[in-house]
Amino acid sequence: MTVFAQRLLGRPALTGRVVGLDMARGLAILGMFTAHMWVSVQGPVSGVMALSHGRSAPLFALLAGVSLGIMQDRLARRFADSPALSRRYYSEKILVRAAVLILIAALLSLINTRILLILDNYGVWMVCALFLSSLSVPGLLGVIGLLLVVGIPLWHYLNLLFLPSEIGVVLGLNDYQMPTFLIYVLTGLILWRLGWAGVSPQSRRLQKYGAGLGLGVAGVIFGVGTAIDSLRLGRISGVILNQDTLSIANPTPAQFWYQTLVYIAPHTDSVAETVANTAWCVGLTSLLLLAGPTFNRFLSPVAALGSMALTTYTLHVIWHAITFRWFGYPGLIPSLIIMIAVFLLAASLWRLRFGKGPLETFLARLSDPPPRPRTAPGWHD
Repeated sequence: MTVFAQRLLGRPALTGRVVGLDMARGLAILGMFTAHMWVSVQGPVSGVMALSHGRSAPLFALLAGVSLGIMQDRLARRFADSPALSRRYYSEKILVRAAVLILIAALLSLINTRILLILDNYGVWMVCALFLSSLSVPGLLGVIGLLLVVGIPLWHYLNLLFLPSEIGVVLGLNDYQMPTFLIYVLTGLILWRLGWAGVSPQSRRLQKYGAGLGLGVAGVIFGVGTAIDSLRLGRISGVILNQDTLSIANPTPAQFWYQTLVYIAPHTDSVAETVANTAWCVGLTSLLLLAGPTFNRFLSPVAALGSMALTTYTLHVIWHAITFRWFGYPGLIPSLIIMIAVFLLAASLWRLRFGKGPLETFLARLSDPPPRPRTAPGWHD
């Protein structure tokens, strides 16, 4: 295979990227495309596509935690002689990126009010994770346990209160609830520290456990949650397919605790849905990390899409706004199919020529520390 073909297909040795993580990001982006634009189809097809609702955003958040770990490790190696300098640049990098993400979300909201944007929430989660990133793995696990036991019920209670909309947006009360998505981010950070994305025998073993346990736990929780909801309704529940079967406008105490602890409908952010989504994301990404070269080449365009997730996410919001303004609902699905084909091709060609996406390059230049002279003592870049 020629070098050109290897670069076009994203060979890791030539791109310097972890293909499995890029494929997972690409699938998360494709899931968001579908959730935002596959909205006018009824029947079985609609139910199948509804699986992307509430599943892609957690995957995106978990991989955000992996990215935080990657950035932290790179800076720690670069400034191995000065841990204080490493921590300083890491904090600055996260804060700058968070501010840019919130700004991009604010600008996108001016042209598209139909999509529930995630970028501003992403920025808030990054800042929260920044204050926790110095904790050890057991410490981070303790925080996750506290968020499950206390944070999620507290946020569900706050969601019943009539708080100002500005507070609701910051806390993620009306969209992506902070405790739940912070759990996804911290899980990704923990897995990176454990060597999850490596190629050593220990990493491969962790990936196998992650795939088996992750998909198994997710299957059990989603299955039990569906069975419980079916018993409650007296019929087969389609709760896992984005069919909301529980009205929570004025919940009784029993409804409140059911919705908080057991209910598995997408975007309900219950304890059960949070654990199941975490397990699903870990299992799916572990499988992608275990995949061989043939599978990686087959999904190379998806990996290219994932390697520039911020750029493609931003462009799809603009594409969606133009499509809806010109064609309305009937145009969304044909436009989605065309958009996916165009984005997969464009991402592959862009990666071949430039490597990083345009917004990713801009963020790197804006937030990366200045290069260290090679003559400096302790130079490790």
